[in-house]
Amino acid sequence: MEKLIILRMFFCFPLFGLLLPDAGILLSKNQGRIPMTHVIIELSLVFCILLCTAVIAYNKKRNQHHADEHNEASYT
Repeated sequence: MEKLIILRMFFCFPLFGLLLPDAGILLSKNQGRIPMTHVIIELSLVFCILLCTAVIAYNKKRNQHHADEHNEASYT
């Protein structure tokens, strides 16, 4: 799971690298167009980050549920 957390972190770096210039384009008075490749890459990176986050949350929930079952069994 540690590798998945690191992978999610490395997906964020190119996302921020693309979002900063695109935000500059949107906020500037000289309105330009954001390249379609940027939009596709940004959406795919967001999807990958969400997928990694969902898998991490699922594993934590499963491990917590598994630990709770062992704790309940030891009390009986």
